[in-house]
Amino acid sequence: MFNIIKKKIHIIHNIYFKHKFFIKKKSYSMDGEDIFLNDYFKDKTKGFYVDVGCYHPIHRNNTYLLHKKGWCGINIDIHQFSIDLFNYLRPKDFNCNFAVSNKNEIVEMFHQKKLSQLSTIEEEQALKVFQGDIKKSKIQSFTLDAILEKKNFNNIKLDLLDIDVEGADLKVLEGFSIQKFRPELICVEIHEKEIKQSKIYDYVSNSDYELIWSGVFSHIFRSKS
Repeated sequence: MFNIIKKKIHIIHNIYFKHKFFIKKKSYSMDGEDIFLNDYFKDKTKGFYVDVGCYHPIHRNNTYLLHKKGWCGINIDIHQFSIDLFNYLRPKDFNCNFAVSNKNEIVEMFHQKKLSQLSTIEEEQALKVFQGDIKKSKIQSFTLDAILEKKNFNNIKLDLLDIDVEGADLKVLEGFSIQKFRPELICVEIHEKEIKQSKIYDYVSNSDYELIWSGVFSHIFRSKS
């Protein structure tokens, strides 16, 4: 009982005090991605997104503005507390606590501290980015195809695929049938300075997508077909 109460207090503190959910903002993304996406889909009041590495339902979130105007989707994160927040604020979405990769297997998860939502399955990324002690634990990893099948979304019309998984972004794409689901837009992080020399850029471009927007790390591609 104590742990349940403690978790609820932590959720309420995170939403209403730490991130001030009650204060409206023009943008909730890290770099204005949500403004571009909202403008791009300005005439589409109902749509479907898949957010891999969703992190937080409001703070630094690329789909919150779309959610506010009536969209729904699947939110997936490696960290259980992130999913607790989504279940609290987006109960009509499908919220999943899995790692996403190019294989269905048990993998190691690296995270900064117990209550931090910054986590990854890429040890090299954890050593490069995380500060302080790095904790390890085990988590089930699925391909995105397997998750969509598990949730009975095999035939869904996917408008937006958003990926931000701390270094495992290419593995997410490799486990996703891009030609089958054909999302209209793909938003993905690329950390290389020359993005056109990155494996992610090659993978998405070779799948018949074109780059239409770039931020500091996030880049948005549009299907040509």
